[in-house]
Amino acid sequence: MMELILLLQLSAATGRVSGQIDSACRAYCQILAIQDGKAMLIDQTPPFRDLDLGSYIAAAQPLVPRTEAPVRDLRSSRGWRVVASVFLDHKQSEVLTRIRFFDPGGVLQWKEVVMESVEESAIGTLFGGSDEVFAMTSNEEHAYNVLTEIWLLPASGRPTLLLTAPGTYQGFSDGRAGSAAGVMLARQTYDGVHADTKGIVEQFYAWNRTMKTLEPRAK
Repeated sequence: MMELILLLQLSAATGRVSGQIDSACRAYCQILAIQDGKAMLIDQTPPFRDLDLGSYIAAAQPLVPRTEAPVRDLRSSRGWRVVASVFLDHKQSEVLTRIRFFDPGGVLQWKEVVMESVEESAIGTLFGGSDEVFAMTSNEEHAYNVLTEIWLLPASGRPTLLLTAPGTYQGFSDGRAGSAAGVMLARQTYDGVHADTKGIVEQFYAWNRTMKTLEPRAK
């Protein structure tokens, strides 16, 4: 009798919900939905949590599949457009974020998959000068799962990945007032196994305008 009750509860829990755009079911079901202007991850088994993945950007929906929800839409002064959308990975039954880079002509130049949700993002001449870059920090719910990627947005062609590191970007320097141009990263030291490696260190990456590279060094 108890098994029948649990089965009926599970069957009821796996029904379609308001604003649903996709679902993935393995041992349990997860639903991606747009509710009250938010992209939401809804678990339909205990503890029945609803996770806010960010504000839904309807204007960017035509640029992504209907099963993805745009949560970032950034444009540079030269016309680059970067759209980040959350989606369900059906193989792993988890939510991830996909970044799409559209050049000034509106052509999709590159796609990249990062972590579950976007923590922060920025676009523009962040290092001063004329070079445009895009930066994003994404994370997951578990501690020490965070990733920063920084991309160079060229005049034409595909963007170039300048930096990928476990950590959160703290701020950018444009090279004025005698300081070096670059980015400060709060880099995580955890190796994923040993508890004694958990920690955060600040690391500055200097922008080399000639080589178009980010180089770790003391600020």
